[in-house]
Amino acid sequence: MATDGATLPAPAKVPEEALPPSVPARAGVSFRAVALGIALALAVNVMITDAEYVVHASRMNLSHFPVALLAVYTLVALVARRFGCAAEELAVILAMGLVASAVPTSGLMGFWLGVLATPYYFATPENRWAELFHPYLPRWFVPRNDGRAMEWLYNGVPPGLAAPWHVWIVPLVWWTSLVAAIVVLTLCIAAILRKPWVEHERLVFPIAQAGLALARTERPGDRVPTIFRRRLFQVGFGIAFGVFAWNAIGYFQLGWPQIKLYYEGLALFRGFPAFALRFNLLTLGLCYFANASVLLSVWVFFLIVGTQSMIFARIGYAIGPLGDDWSSIDPMAEWEGFGALAALVLYGLWTAREHLGRVLGAAWRGGSENDDPRELLSYRMAVFGGLAALVYIPAWLHAAGMAWTMAITWTAATLVIFVGVARIVSETGLPYVRGPLTAQSFTAYGLGSANYGSASITILTFTYAFVSQGKGLFMTPFMHAAKLASGLPSARRMARAVIVAMAVGIAVCLVLTLWLGYTMGAFNFEDYPFSAASRHMFVLTAKYITDPQPAAWDRWRFFGIGAAALLAITCLRARLPWWPLSPIGLTIATTYATINSVLMVFVAWAAKSIVLRVGGVALYRRSTAFFLGLAAGYAMGVAFSFGVDAIFFPGAGHHVHSW
Repeated sequence: MATDGATLPAPAKVPEEALPPSVPARAGVSFRAVALGIALALAVNVMITDAEYVVHASRMNLSHFPVALLAVYTLVALVARRFGCAAEELAVILAMGLVASAVPTSGLMGFWLGVLATPYYFATPENRWAELFHPYLPRWFVPRNDGRAMEWLYNGVPPGLAAPWHVWIVPLVWWTSLVAAIVVLTLCIAAILRKPWVEHERLVFPIAQAGLALARTERPGDRVPTIFRRRLFQVGFGIAFGVFAWNAIGYFQLGWPQIKLYYEGLALFRGFPAFALRFNLLTLGLCYFANASVLLSVWVFFLIVGTQSMIFARIGYAIGPLGDDWSSIDPMAEWEGFGALAALVLYGLWTAREHLGRVLGAAWRGGSENDDPRELLSYRMAVFGGLAALVYIPAWLHAAGMAWTMAITWTAATLVIFVGVARIVSETGLPYVRGPLTAQSFTAYGLGSANYGSASITILTFTYAFVSQGKGLFMTPFMHAAKLASGLPSARRMARAVIVAMAVGIAVCLVLTLWLGYTMGAFNFEDYPFSAASRHMFVLTAKYITDPQPAAWDRWRFFGIGAAALLAITCLRARLPWWPLSPIGLTIATTYATINSVLMVFVAWAAKSIVLRVGGVALYRRSTAFFLGLAAGYAMGVAFSFGVDAIFFPGAGHHVHSW
């Protein structure tokens, strides 16, 4: 549990807003809340898809609290209170928004449809993809270029002809079953892990608390959330939003001076990995609520692992190429971080072993007396539903052509990333977190591509459909939904609500993405997940096939070093009260997300440390309004810039936000 005031402050005279919520919900999962949640899911999915594929503006769902969601939710929280929505209803709306925003572009949809559409359209005699991949693709598995279907997806349907929707029907039906299995598995894990994370370890969940703070009122009947009345919030909001409003004038006035938030990277020493000079106020605003020791560990381990990489580069030590575009800066850091992440997940399961034993017993016995109504699912459904999904996923991959050992290894590595990233975000509130190594790279190098046939390697490529920038896809939003549901009278209704929001998001994005492709040509999306990323995946696969490698035991050595280091740091933290570093920093030390946010993490740590030293917890709690204002104002500013682009610069938008 945080000991330095890491939780968001409760407004005066409302002790029931402490963690976890203790007052029974007044409204909860009402029809109004679900309707607004569906509307929010629609708005966010359409907004993000349109921004990236049509307007070519900012990428607005890269973080675990996407700026598109934060912007729209801020407006909903401000307006809904005027119409009598209770804070509990807004918690439901927030949970539905978090789950739904994991779908568009850099979430599920861009990678999923991109990888399905790539192998036929981009195949050329030079890259030999037809020879390397096509013989191993079952007809039910991937849409083919029959009737130039994939060509028209990328180039647009010629005038007077109909889009070949039929080629997608069978593959999407089968792939939807796999997506459903992953959704079920992650939802079941969230239901099982809620109690140890929320009640036993009392993780902070800063993202959920930030969203709730935007909806709370001090007195019953207030029509404006309390935070919007606070001067410090208004100042922070005005500063962040004012930057975008000022810069937007330059869209129309040549020579208008711009306030730059993004600069070139900076390397402290020759050979040291460069970190980005990005003044992302969303990162700063949300990181301010994290535990100070966690913030300290992020930038300290960035320096330590960065120094390690620099030394290895200087002496010429290497263990082979990078895994892929979604892994850390070098192979040693990749496997070291993944070993630490695996140890973090397994250690967490070990500490929760008594609870897990009770869950298994309750699932076996069944009955209402062995159930906990605060969970998203009954323990029986969570255990047996999760086991069924856990069997179906590797079985599905095996049916497609992947060897059993590879399918099981990929599934296990994926779960490590899903649960590990969810744990880190739930404890720290860092908005930009991704795993240090992808499950695909771990499987290919860990097992050795030389030990498997071309069919297994080819099918492994298609599992990148779930890479989601290494963010863990649905696991993190489901855990936040479980946290938000813990104070409601009907957690099961919350589960149904978030599933509806996800289904709406998937349906809308699926139809919208394919329709835009056949209408304007997906090649014109100019979006990384759909085109560049998917080609990168198959280039890697071709290398695995044409230059097969044995199991990389030198990489496994760094995996063991990372796992041992995390366990040692965990022991030091438990045994020595003065020990300053959290082990979490080791798991994400040099990921792309950390490199782009480490400057703001350092600023947040420095600001929080100074405030706590000067004014203690009281001053810290007052100051949080300013930093929450920065985050909300930044999100609204990005949304404002997108609105200007959509109206005046469609297809030539301004890229004002990314990592």
